[in-house]
Amino acid sequence: ATQAKAIQNRVNISERIYLAEMNFGPIIGKIYHLYRRENGGDVMSMIAPHEWGKKAPYQYVATIKLLADHTWDVLDTGELEI
Repeated sequence: ATQAKAIQNRVNISERIYLAEMNFGPIIGKIYHLYRRENGGDVMSMIAPHEWGKKAPYQYVATIKLLADHTWDVLDTGELEI
């Protein structure tokens, strides 16, 4: 049951990520970062939270990695709920 729940969570996260704005085609095995805009929409970026400098333009949600089955592995999360 735990494994099934983990798989379902990965599918849910993947759906949210695929709805996010992204200006690039993600590559399997690469790490990306999911952010939330002030308007509530999500955006995916190659820029890590610490790389923005003093003030990031978005709220950090999660660090993610695209898996071979085109789902996403969540490597780290911010304070926002996924």
